[in-house]
Amino acid sequence: MRIRLTYSNLVTWLKVLLPLAALGLLSTLFLVSQKVDLESAIPFAEVELEKRLRDRQITAPYFSGKTDHGHDITVTAETAHPDAEDSSRLIAQNVGALLTMEGGTEITVTAKEGDMDGRFQELLLDGEVEILTSTGYTIETQAMTFGLEEARAETAGTVTAKSALGQLEAGRMALRPSGENNEIYLFFTKGVRLVYTPQTTTR
Repeated sequence: MRIRLTYSNLVTWLKVLLPLAALGLLSTLFLVSQKVDLESAIPFAEVELEKRLRDRQITAPYFSGKTDHGHDITVTAETAHPDAEDSSRLIAQNVGALLTMEGGTEITVTAKEGDMDGRFQELLLDGEVEILTSTGYTIETQAMTFGLEEARAETAGTVTAKSALGQLEAGRMALRPSGENNEIYLFFTKGVRLVYTPQTTTR
């Protein structure tokens, strides 16, 4: 039996054959595709989950409040996590503290690391500690203890300071309120040495 294949017949057959061919190719792809080994991925996910739960890392923590004398204080960090041996201590990286006094004077403190003790309300700063004051002082030291309740601070060792008067070196520096109005003052002790830089004036 011979069937004459006209143009209309060809179009009709292609409408049937092409969808069937497409379905065949699609089923072949599903059959030969590589299976995903879900079991091999589960241990990695469990390790990541356990690490995050164990570290309990906090991103960009923020703390603000007032001292006993009414000064505003703000503490920030890049990351922080509780101490594994003492849950009352918080270990932070790239720490910053801003102390704003009632009169408007500001003191900014930055450090590589910080250790906050919740029981004594102290912030132990360590690593490239820098203190900037709005009155023009730039002070550098290695470690410092910063009290959060009374805005008291004391360095653990030597400090170098730059100001309009020149460069100052001292064995220790303390920051604490003094006087009737409890204004914050800087106290340099233990072998203070000031290299005075005269200000240039024009007539």
